[in-house]
Amino acid sequence: MQVGSGIAQFGNRKLESIVFNYYRDGKRVNYKARAIEEKIFTQEVGGEQRFYNLSNVLQSNTLETNTIWIVEGEMDALSLLQAGVGLGNILSVPGGANATPIEHPEESRKYEYVLDALDQGLDKAMCFILLLDSDQAGLALRQDLVSILGYGKCKYFDFPEGIKDANEALIAWGEDTRWTIEEGLQNFPIEGVYNLDEIPEPPDIQLYNPSILGWEDKFLLAKGTVSCFTGFPGAGKTSFAIQLWTHIARDYNCTVGMFSGETRVKPYVVRNIRTFYHKKLEWEMTDAEKEEADTFIRKHFIFLNHPNNTPSFNFICERIRDMKARYGISAFLLDPWNKLETPEFFKMSETAWIGKCLDYLTSLAKMLDIHIMILAHPAKPDMKYANAPPTAYSIAGSAHWNNKPDHIFSLWREKFENEDDGSRCTEAIFTVCKTRYEELGYPRVLKIQLNLENGCFEGEKKEVPAWQNRKDLS
Repeated sequence: MQVGSGIAQFGNRKLESIVFNYYRDGKRVNYKARAIEEKIFTQEVGGEQRFYNLSNVLQSNTLETNTIWIVEGEMDALSLLQAGVGLGNILSVPGGANATPIEHPEESRKYEYVLDALDQGLDKAMCFILLLDSDQAGLALRQDLVSILGYGKCKYFDFPEGIKDANEALIAWGEDTRWTIEEGLQNFPIEGVYNLDEIPEPPDIQLYNPSILGWEDKFLLAKGTVSCFTGFPGAGKTSFAIQLWTHIARDYNCTVGMFSGETRVKPYVVRNIRTFYHKKLEWEMTDAEKEEADTFIRKHFIFLNHPNNTPSFNFICERIRDMKARYGISAFLLDPWNKLETPEFFKMSETAWIGKCLDYLTSLAKMLDIHIMILAHPAKPDMKYANAPPTAYSIAGSAHWNNKPDHIFSLWREKFENEDDGSRCTEAIFTVCKTRYEELGYPRVLKIQLNLENGCFEGEKKEVPAWQNRKDLS
């Protein structure tokens, strides 16, 4: 361990001392002297800052499989050797610790000796045990070292009350010192990495059945997810989306936030919600029925307005957070994406920007435990693609529309009027293009039609076999 003795200079005094020598490539590059009569230290002026005993560690033939014990003083290093830790497995830091951790220790001159040691081969070590003093400075040093050496490679030990370091542990535990420490080693938590038992339990998945007549449970929505809904102009996706959330707000007693960038809240969105709430056309409602529906709207819908109707993405996200905090919304309907303010694209392309936005909305939906539904227009259709239902790849701006959302669906009408008599064509195709989770159902095509008598979208009605209608069945 390169320990010697001699007379060392401490200010204007010369005291007999224990001398710990620091070597590099067979040459002494520093020393640290500790006075025998009192606990004071001194180093060689201009000496190289280096781990104590690093030469022995680097010369080990088994460094790649070695566990390296790092302590805070040379006496602690000698204590580990006495406790049975190998000569090639022990290091001590050359100086004292800071009172608090450094924000970027890998950039601090104080820890250049750690980076130098890693460059010289210490990075090959399999594991590091940080056995530092139990005071506040020791904990700060431990945090700095693990930040440099890597959380995945490091373990630590917390000394019990009354024991400060490895030297005191040896005095207290004797030949059981190494065993006691190894039994108490703990892994540093790695940010974002967990085993099964460490993963926090998520909230129960809240599934929403939008109660479309004839669909049963073929199409479900869920909290904590992001969906994308597309369709060509005139297909009715805004009205259909409002119907979905009206039914969900009514059936599950929840609150829905909404940005309606193309359809005025008064009178059009209100008219739609009244219709879907009562399943009756507005002009057929009594004043009492309208007031009942409006009471429902006041309780279950919160509307986002913007001065010029082109909010930025950040504005939308901040308001979603505010709506969750104040009103406890369970869902947010963004209609449509194309009304958002588009930034100037210099350092980032539009497709990259859309990808980052969708990633953020996915995180936001999970964090707030809400559903976020985005209505997005397809790019201008050509004659070929207008004759088929649009997909997420049809949406303007980015292929990320297909990759990022948890749930993708579209609404498509093959024609708007019947050729034989010119009457309004009410049939449409609802396509579930993607579902990330099996609880939401699976990709499928569902037929839907607008019931002109009550203004509501309905699925195909199941024909009930005649025998099921017999009243004489027991």
